[in-house]
Amino acid sequence: MKTIDRLYKDHKPLYPIENICDSSKALFVDIETTGLKKETTSLYMIGCGFYTGDGFFTKLFFAEETGEEENVLREFASFLTGFTHLLHFNGTKFDIPYLLYKAEKYGINDLFENVEQVDVYRLCKPLRYLLFPETMRQKAIEDFMGIKRDDTFDGGQLIPVYKEYEKTKDERLLELLVTHNREDVLGMHLILPVLYYLDLKDAPLSFEGYELNTYSDLDGCDHEEVIFGFSTDRPFPKSFVAKTDTMYLKASSETGKISIRLPLYDTEMKLFFDNYRDYCYLPDEDTVIPKALASSLPKNRYRKAVKENCCRKVKGKFMKQPVPVFTPVFRTEYKDRRRYFRFPEDFDKKAAEQFGRELINIFFKIRK
Repeated sequence: MKTIDRLYKDHKPLYPIENICDSSKALFVDIETTGLKKETTSLYMIGCGFYTGDGFFTKLFFAEETGEEENVLREFASFLTGFTHLLHFNGTKFDIPYLLYKAEKYGINDLFENVEQVDVYRLCKPLRYLLFPETMRQKAIEDFMGIKRDDTFDGGQLIPVYKEYEKTKDERLLELLVTHNREDVLGMHLILPVLYYLDLKDAPLSFEGYELNTYSDLDGCDHEEVIFGFSTDRPFPKSFVAKTDTMYLKASSETGKISIRLPLYDTEMKLFFDNYRDYCYLPDEDTVIPKALASSLPKNRYRKAVKENCCRKVKGKFMKQPVPVFTPVFRTEYKDRRRYFRFPEDFDKKAAEQFGRELINIFFKIRK
């Protein structure tokens, strides 16, 4: 077994890690194994990273052959006692259960009893649909943040490399194994600034105005949209775009400007009345009138109004809103969960900041 050390000089925390823990007590961890099934595979490397006065230090515990996994685990367990927080990327699902299984196998009790675990993946998870709609693998976050790697492999691809190294002790193979694990550990430190984007959920916004725009779709049909402009003083590392089926958001890290494009619907909507018991429904006219007026009509002309038909139909241009920021609130049908408002008639600049924040928060609320 060997330990492999490297100092990344002057690499300081890039995110206020004190929001999570004391930076001097934080240990970043990533493991390498010969497969996924802990009962039949071997642990061959535990990579660690931590902050020092000189920068970010990586220490890798490496088994030169599978028979040394107990030594690797015991060295790691001893080293771990100097830290209070264990940071990993999605280790809750794999790394931690794997290490606990191996620790029990070798009689290493209470491996993580005195450390608090922090899953960086779970910290980032609320950003899934804002920044990473395709995948939230660590390398995807690194790519977004502009972090370049020398490593070009994933863990599975390196399993046969390790097995070949066991036989040959070829230093070139060792370099491939070490580079991958070390850069996984280093990457966790480098991607932490992505957590700044979490602040956008509650960030104060300044409303800058709006403009109308017309565009043509692929079929040549014209559509109207509104482009809203906002700004924020909350910093975020990289500019980005985010989309839903009906919204396009673009944010500039340089200026703090956020533009949001929303479609306008030229159609008929319904304004439903909560006090439906005070109305009567006229089937022939498909409308409602107050009970006091209905009493003067023949009884076969009307019946009691119900929630589903007690409404007033309105034609105009409408825009969808996540929650009822602007009133009155319109719907296509009573059971339709989507809420609309007339634009620009019912748009209120005083509520524009809340409207913008609710639109941004859509990305934090998506569940698929």
